[in-house]
Amino acid sequence: MPGMPDLESLLGKSISKLCGNRFHDPDANHSAHFVSHALGFTFSFNCREYLGGKKDGANIRVHEVFGQCPRVGWWEDAEENVDQLVFVIRRDAVDLARKRMQNIARKHIGIYSDGWIYHYNNSRDRVVRQTPDEFLKRFQALYGGDQALFFGTFPESSLQLTKRKKTPAASANAYSFEVRAEGREWYGRRAELADPEEFLVGRELVQPAKKFNGLCFPVHSYYGPVYEAEDYAGIGHWAYLLDVTGYCESTNRFNLVNTYDRAQFTFGFYQLPARTPRDNLIIFFRAALMDEDFQKLFPDLELRAGKVVHIGKGGAITDLEEQIYDTKLKTFELKRFMDYLNPEADKIDETEVLNAAKLVWWANESPECARVQVAVGNEILRRKFSERYVEWYELDGELDTVCAIIADIHHHGRGSKEQVLEALSADEVESALLAIGKKEHAARIKALTQRIEHWREAEVMGEKRYRAELNEFTDD
Repeated sequence: MPGMPDLESLLGKSISKLCGNRFHDPDANHSAHFVSHALGFTFSFNCREYLGGKKDGANIRVHEVFGQCPRVGWWEDAEENVDQLVFVIRRDAVDLARKRMQNIARKHIGIYSDGWIYHYNNSRDRVVRQTPDEFLKRFQALYGGDQALFFGTFPESSLQLTKRKKTPAASANAYSFEVRAEGREWYGRRAELADPEEFLVGRELVQPAKKFNGLCFPVHSYYGPVYEAEDYAGIGHWAYLLDVTGYCESTNRFNLVNTYDRAQFTFGFYQLPARTPRDNLIIFFRAALMDEDFQKLFPDLELRAGKVVHIGKGGAITDLEEQIYDTKLKTFELKRFMDYLNPEADKIDETEVLNAAKLVWWANESPECARVQVAVGNEILRRKFSERYVEWYELDGELDTVCAIIADIHHHGRGSKEQVLEALSADEVESALLAIGKKEHAARIKALTQRIEHWREAEVMGEKRYRAELNEFTDD
């Protein structure tokens, strides 16, 4: 595969000059076609497969390129100093958590580099460049509706183009950790440093009656960086809904680990469990593996075709995202991912503690850990509203406080769809929702109530309403 091309030299060229095969139709959308030829994306469905020819094919479908990106997200969360792909499409046509883009006609792709987006202008039949603001303005006018920009890191077929490539040298420079127990508390430190600081990894929790066996952070032991909603204004009002549930889960501590329950491993301010296919902690690992520090924490993990895999001795590859059906629980789980993080769920073992130490250290030391946690939590929350809650409940025009309670009920798992529907028909909707699971989870509901009241008194929540067609909260 070639390296990053001289994009300036491509300006003004038509697709007939770029494609050595037969796909030169001036009436077709060549945005993905141009990008794929420029960057060497030969995966199917490509121009050679479409109309024939003898040259290397280039993919011609925007949504397929999007699906091949190891990491995707909202453009406002992109790193401006990194070469990457830029997509423009109606914002509700993208599922970031699953890396899926609807195959609608009105979508476009370009290459971002040094502050410019290079893309194919189909009406002028040539390569052009624009700033991100100009790019969005153009397609907002051209497509209408609620268009948004998304970023995508380069697909694996050309990972050498990205500034975050994982190389064999990264493994050689892997971070190493030592852990030790002092009573029931475990501490960790970076072993290769001359004078490393020790930090709390967690406290042992053993409750045989509940089948709890692992690490946790008791509330009195909480420490470390905290999620502050005001710091993430770029994701809009969702920052406050994340805060409400994050406060109930962890008082918004980025470094919180729990390895004692059936999920086997849960991490972060939003408490993402390892067991869920295509969701939660596995999505965090996909995004985190683009960071060089994280690669050194887990040098035996890689992204292959957008999935997290383990590289064992002799190069053996294990797909950690394989879904395995649990006949007892009657659900699919990421059992290999769970076992990688916590191999022996019925006892506390060194691997479990070491993996916890790595994540706690990264949360304590790296702002990137916070950024990834917030981006993943935001996408999970937005997706649940757009794909589930708006179908289950009539939420259009509902107050943000009501939406926050519903989101917390389902994130926590203390109530059913039927219970929420019944509460939504009550005279006092918020009170009825807060009553769900109150007998078993009084402390959780007390914390939830307090956090909502905190934001209501700050005049942040209690006025905005959810708009289903936008999947956003507005003032009217």
